[in-house]
Amino acid sequence: MKIGFRIPGKARELGFDQLCGWAVRTGFGSVDLPSATAENTAIARAAGLEIGTVDLPATRDLISADPAKQAAGAEACKKSIAAAADNGCTRMFCVFVPEDHSRKRRDTFETWRSTFPAVAAYAEERGVRIAMEGWPGPGPYYPALGCTPEMWRAMFEAVPSPAFGLNFDPSHLVRIGVNPLRALDEFGSRVVHVHGKDTAFDDERLYEHGNLGPTFRKPVGYSESWWRYTIPGEGLVDWCRLIGRLEDHGFNDVVSVELEDYRYNETWSLQADGLARSHAHLSRWVR
Repeated sequence: MKIGFRIPGKARELGFDQLCGWAVRTGFGSVDLPSATAENTAIARAAGLEIGTVDLPATRDLISADPAKQAAGAEACKKSIAAAADNGCTRMFCVFVPEDHSRKRRDTFETWRSTFPAVAAYAEERGVRIAMEGWPGPGPYYPALGCTPEMWRAMFEAVPSPAFGLNFDPSHLVRIGVNPLRALDEFGSRVVHVHGKDTAFDDERLYEHGNLGPTFRKPVGYSESWWRYTIPGEGLVDWCRLIGRLEDHGFNDVVSVELEDYRYNETWSLQADGLARSHAHLSRWVR
């Protein structure tokens, strides 16, 4: 396995070549890209970094209720898959969050089941695997597909292609009450990519307002007050057991830090510190 990272927002203050140099000096072996171009893939590889994932765009259009948007989304997905393949990138990252957050997940699933198989078939043809992240989407509806084992079973039954799998992010499972180790026992063979992110609970906030969220205060970033995302090692995930379970299922790709801990997000200096701390913790188990 290798430890990589998604590029946080403040890193844009650096040139991409500078960022890649910093990453290698810090010990990272991989970087996730928003898009695959000849220029950015060459810079990353010249620095000694593997490409972890490339973002798959237009998934919101792909699952829209509007047939015209569905068609445009499918074409945009295929174009991005082609660009990734042409530049030697074999993994892509996506979420399936509908434009209408109030739309029922079952209805969104029916649209997805009609539009995504062709995209997955094209990815398989081009040697690209698509990693779906289990972010539930924004409250209060939590409309995203692919965020629970129930949905994973239905989606993998509908699209059994080996080109379609999971971006396994344990932080999302912890916050919604799903045991990530048990999830790996059932779905470990479908993991394409892993996010290194953690979740912590705040018992005092949970007492004050339960899991309904606060009435009179604004939650800190990347949280609902009673829970928040953290860097690996500062939350509830048992990374020793998780990495071991991934190894048991033959996973030998990238664990990529996704920095959504509000304490490390205000400046590039803080983000660099959060990424470095994450790498230090994960490197205890990733080999």
